[in-house]
Amino acid sequence: MLTIVTYSYLILPLCFFLSGNKLKEKIPALIALYGIVFFSLLFFYFDTPKDLRKYLQAFYTFLEYFVFTLIFWFQISKKSFRLLMLIVSILFVLFQIFYVTTTSLVRLDSIPIGIETIFVFIYIFYFFYEFSKNIKDTYLYNHYCFWIAVGILIYLGGSFFFYLMINQLNNYEVSYFGNLTYIAELIKNALFAISVFMYKKYLDSAIPKKPIKIPNLDMF
Repeated sequence: MLTIVTYSYLILPLCFFLSGNKLKEKIPALIALYGIVFFSLLFFYFDTPKDLRKYLQAFYTFLEYFVFTLIFWFQISKKSFRLLMLIVSILFVLFQIFYVTTTSLVRLDSIPIGIETIFVFIYIFYFFYEFSKNIKDTYLYNHYCFWIAVGILIYLGGSFFFYLMINQLNNYEVSYFGNLTYIAELIKNALFAISVFMYKKYLDSAIPKKPIKIPNLDMF
């Protein structure tokens, strides 16, 4: 199952090129880059020496948090909330450094993952609030970021308690519940792929159409 999840990340850059998006378009380009980088991290994870894996896990968690936060940073317009996101992110990085240098990990950096989940959920809920408050002439599901948000909610929500408890579970429980988190991750990648195509559609619909000029037929 992990192999399937690993290769599913390659769908994201593939969808980017098939959708006709350009590199200057931030969200699709970020998602494509996210797919390439996380494919590489998962593909080479088991080639990493065991004593260095906890640092790779910490980097994985940080990078995931950074990508998810950056997506909603671009979407949220309120400056005070964006400042809060920046402060929280700095504190999160400082905590991660402290945690990874002072804690002996058994399987995963479960506490930083739990904190990441809570913070990203707050950003998503604020995005929904701001969108519903400011946009009245379109449905939320027509916005490309809706699909990203749902994908993240399924992915982080589906694995939240498992990652918090993973260091207390036996090998059978890790294998069983781990497969469920892989399913959530596959759904997330599929919804991210949809968002890449939705971005192009949303962009096209946002371009104001020129009014049709009706010739003056009044001959008298």
